[in-house]
Amino acid sequence: MPIVRSSDSTFLKGAFVLTLAGIVAKVIGAISRIPLYSLLGSEGMGLFQMAYPMYATLLIVSTGGLSVAISKVLAEKMARGDPAGAQASFRVSFALLLVSGFAFSSLLYFLSPWIASYMARDPRAVLPIRAIAPALFLVSIVSAFRGFFQGLEDMGPIAVSQVLEQLGRLVSMLALAWALLPKGIHYAAAGASAGASIGALAGLIYIGGTYAFRRPGTEQGSSGKPKTPGSIALLREVVSVAVPVSLASAVFGLTELIDLSLVPSRLRASGIGPIESTILYGRMSGGAFPLINLPTVFTGALGVSLVPSIAAASVRRDFPLVSRRVAKALTLTYALALPAALGLYVLAEPIPDLLYGDPEIASALRPMAPAVLFLALQQVSTAILQGLGLLTVPVVSLMWAALAKAVLTWFLVANPALGIKGASLGTTAYFFVAASLNLTAVRRKVGNIIEAGPLVAASVAAAAMASSTGFIYRTLASQIASKAATVGSIVWGMLVYGVLVLLTGVLKEEDLAAVPGAGPLAAGVLRKLRRR
Repeated sequence: MPIVRSSDSTFLKGAFVLTLAGIVAKVIGAISRIPLYSLLGSEGMGLFQMAYPMYATLLIVSTGGLSVAISKVLAEKMARGDPAGAQASFRVSFALLLVSGFAFSSLLYFLSPWIASYMARDPRAVLPIRAIAPALFLVSIVSAFRGFFQGLEDMGPIAVSQVLEQLGRLVSMLALAWALLPKGIHYAAAGASAGASIGALAGLIYIGGTYAFRRPGTEQGSSGKPKTPGSIALLREVVSVAVPVSLASAVFGLTELIDLSLVPSRLRASGIGPIESTILYGRMSGGAFPLINLPTVFTGALGVSLVPSIAAASVRRDFPLVSRRVAKALTLTYALALPAALGLYVLAEPIPDLLYGDPEIASALRPMAPAVLFLALQQVSTAILQGLGLLTVPVVSLMWAALAKAVLTWFLVANPALGIKGASLGTTAYFFVAASLNLTAVRRKVGNIIEAGPLVAASVAAAAMASSTGFIYRTLASQIASKAATVGSIVWGMLVYGVLVLLTGVLKEEDLAAVPGAGPLAAGVLRKLRRR
């Protein structure tokens, strides 16, 4: 007899769809960085990464809030039975994103000399910054369509567009970096940066075409439904959500700007030269930080799925459903992020050696490894608060977190005994403060958000996995090549933790059933095993 899925399965299925796409996209991104690192080296990667902090901040300001606002407002209108209003809200938001994307793209292009000279402290970064500027305009349009499908809880088009964007970025980034390398390392870094624009164009072609041909869910008849307000009223409604979300996203982006502004200069204050400072910055931002983000692919997808899901349930005043979804989301987040954090800590040298051929990245990675858990909890708790309408709380949390990070980075990085490790500790503190403040606010609103049994079981399983993985790596590394030992120990850790969370009930049958494809079959097998 097939498992009957609860009402929670919709948001979980959407999260798993985006997770699968995110894994593919992250794998593509990780694969691209291996040859890119070989092409550019640490110095070139430093120049390449210098293009991203201001780009990421402007992208967040121009798109982050509006994309979430589209999904939240559209989900609420669909929950009220107003598909015409949902479509009208999207059209107004699309126009606004079109204008803001063009404006911020132009701003980044023309400010590139100032950013390179006074923030990055390296005039060679002008070309990489200019090369990535068109991506701001293209990604703004893509984010409008993604917000539309997110609001309908139809994650398929979003997933495909993400994969296509990464594929386009991979091919163009490597091709342009290789072709321009003879002209100089800064030209090669600019070619790599241009890959973001080409990838965004590939994603836009697909998701824009999907919207034009399908437009699912909002074309149903709306007779007897609420009257659609005018464009000004719709714009006001969307902006009332977008502004606080954008502020939260902008403050979130401060982590990279703080690093760009403080880390190179404070490293020099500790006595390290300019080139070595750029190399260390490249190891942290281009080597360690992407690894910290890699395990959060599920929690990021879960956050995307949670906003419209919780918003719609709140509009229907189905508070028990809201409470269940919050508890489920936080439990899964903890259960998936904790082993990733411990695994990166234990294998802080072997993993960068496997991926980049640079085990020295471990000096930045190990102090940053706990940030995986705190980043994951911050992502999901922010989505929960946004779905509940508590839009300003994440802003305040991140402002306090940014202050803590700036102070710690200033003092710790200049300490010769710490150096780049101090920047990593500042990043860990940043996400810890933000997650703690967010979770406190969620608990005040929803009530009890902790399932003690699964959390204890997940903690024990993660500790067992980490200790055994370290032992397996040391044993294998003494017998076979280090990179093969790394792969073997990672596979071992995944198997051990997977078996433990299934046996202890941390991962339940309905959770497995929500996984697209083989999920229901795996859930049935698990149910039979537990009955024996």
